[in-house]
Amino acid sequence: MEAVVLPSKSAILLRALLNLVLGAILLIWPGITLLVLIYAFALNILLVGIVTLFEPAFGSKKGSFVSVILGLIGIVVGIYLVAKPGVTAELIALLIGIWALLYGIVDIYLGFSGKGAEKGNWLFVVVGIVSVLLGILVLSSPLTTILSIVWLIGWYSVVVGLVLGVTGLLFYPKSK
Repeated sequence: MEAVVLPSKSAILLRALLNLVLGAILLIWPGITLLVLIYAFALNILLVGIVTLFEPAFGSKKGSFVSVILGLIGIVVGIYLVAKPGVTAELIALLIGIWALLYGIVDIYLGFSGKGAEKGNWLFVVVGIVSVLLGILVLSSPLTTILSIVWLIGWYSVVVGLVLGVTGLLFYPKSK
C-alpha cells in the first residue's frame, strides 16, 4: 500500500473549482464569512454535544458514561465558543494553519516523489510551498491576523485553484 496516491484528473479539477469558489467568497465577503464561520463552528460543537448527550433517545442503545461526559463537554464548550467568538476565531485559525501545513507537506512530497502529473510535478511543489507558508503564517499569529487570514486564505484558494486547474487541464493524461 502506498503512503500517498496520485489524485485523479477529476479530483484535481474538482479541488481547483472548490478552491476558486471558496477564494471568491472569502475575497468578496471577508467579515461576514468570518462571522458565519465562527458561529457555525461553535454551534456545531454545541449541537454535537446535545446529540451525544441524548444519544440513547435516538436509538436502542443504552447511554454510556463516556457519552454523557462527551455530551456535557460539547455543550459547555459550544456555549463558551458562542459567547466568546474571539476564542472560536483563534481555534479555527489554528485548525486552518495545521491543515494547510499538512496538505503542503503532502503536495511537496508528491512533487518530489515523481508521483505527480509527469510534466507538472513542479506545480505540486509550488502548491505545497504556498500551503506550508500559509500554515506557518497562520500558526505564528492566529488571533491578531484573523481577518487578514480570511483574505490570505481567499487569495491562497484562488492561486491553488488556478494552479491545480492548469495542472489538471494541461499536464494530466486524457481519461481513457
